[in-house]
Amino acid sequence: MRNFFRTLAPEQFDANVSIRANGSYSYSYQGTLIFVPALIQASRAGFLEPHLDGRLKDATAQLRQEGFTEADYLGRGRYAVVSQRSRANGESSYFPSREMPVFSIRPQPNGAIMIAGSRPDASAPCQLIGTEAEIDGRLIVTLERGVTVLNHNAENNAATLDRFGEYHWRIKSPDADPFMTVLPAQ
Repeated sequence: MRNFFRTLAPEQFDANVSIRANGSYSYSYQGTLIFVPALIQASRAGFLEPHLDGRLKDATAQLRQEGFTEADYLGRGRYAVVSQRSRANGESSYFPSREMPVFSIRPQPNGAIMIAGSRPDASAPCQLIGTEAEIDGRLIVTLERGVTVLNHNAENNAATLDRFGEYHWRIKSPDADPFMTVLPAQ
């Protein structure tokens, strides 16, 4: 279990990132995370070893220590989680981990901020093939007025009365690659 956070993958989720004009941001994630080795074992054997299942249930305490406001074990390597975090301008974030991000938010040397999706290492998508994983998530990035969009591959975007822009992605596979680069107000 020492690589626990390195092997969590998204399944059903809603993720939101809000970039403020000063470059600070907040993000939230509500949905399911899968402990990939357990899902593989359960899919191949038809069950999860009781010892591993017990350890995974105990890991909800570790998730809460890492900042998840809610973490419930659903069985078969799945967790229902809620996380909300805020970061200052210049701080990077990788959710839930650098090794297996659902999304990352990374300041660039030129002052821009890159929001990128879940392209984990090359072996991760193959690991989920043949399992019961049903990836279906939404990523929404909301920008305050004054934030300039440099590039993106969003499926759609819209402006609202209280926000400058809102950009949407639907994520249906582990190799989805949503991205956006923005420049906060100078």
